[in-house]
Amino acid sequence: MDSSSLCLLFLTLCSADAFLNYDVDRCVFNSSDLKDIEYIYSKYYNREEIVRFSSSLGKYVGYTEFGVMNAERFNKDTSELSGRKAQKETYCKQHIDIWYKAMLSKS
Repeated sequence: MDSSSLCLLFLTLCSADAFLNYDVDRCVFNSSDLKDIEYIYSKYYNREEIVRFSSSLGKYVGYTEFGVMNAERFNKDTSELSGRKAQKETYCKQHIDIWYKAMLSKS
């Protein structure tokens, strides 16, 4: 995606005993066309990204030792992968269509 891309961002936060765990769902896009949309799901622990799914790659990638272990486990689970791949259309496309209609009607 080029630098003119836009991004929708949704966070899920959980905190216990001063440790912060959160997930981020992002939709990076430069048009409402499905081929121009990238869905990215990241898991963070204590402000460090441990694992990420990208619809462009179609798999999880780990960034820490714990993340690499989980990425391998997630990538072996076909239902996990197919569910994440489907998020590009079911999650991103729906929100981007609404956002585009709202913004284009204002200009």
